[in-house]
Amino acid sequence: MKNPVTILRLVFGAVAVVLCSVAWLLHHNTTSFIASASRTQGEVMRLLYVESSKRNESGTWKPLVRFKAPSGEIIEFAPSSSSSPPSYEVGETVNVFFDPENPQDARLDGFFSLWGGATITGGLGLVFLLVTAGLLFVPASTPAKRRRPR
Repeated sequence: MKNPVTILRLVFGAVAVVLCSVAWLLHHNTTSFIASASRTQGEVMRLLYVESSKRNESGTWKPLVRFKAPSGEIIEFAPSSSSSPPSYEVGETVNVFFDPENPQDARLDGFFSLWGGATITGGLGLVFLLVTAGLLFVPASTPAKRRRPR
């Protein structure tokens, strides 16, 4: 059986690689989206309540945003992220990125809306990477103590 420290190095290293890869993919996806997206302004129409999955916690809020596409079509969307207290107010004007080919694919121009997933995943990946690096300084095996013959 391998030494527990070696196993920890492998597991933490693998998790670090996976998390950092996912963070890079999320970052690349957002960067590509912004590069090809159009930008407009929208208005927060109302706040949608998102119930918490935990019984003793209060829920969170996310905005329902309306904007007008270049075709004249009125688009409404709600971002996937929510917060408590609400990050937006009803009637507030917000900047929106949207795919010109598919205006329903829209995102708020806010740090967490755009970069939250990559930031959280990358941060966790960095923690696992640092733990892995720290484990490199822990000896994989400790030499057995020799007893002196009597």
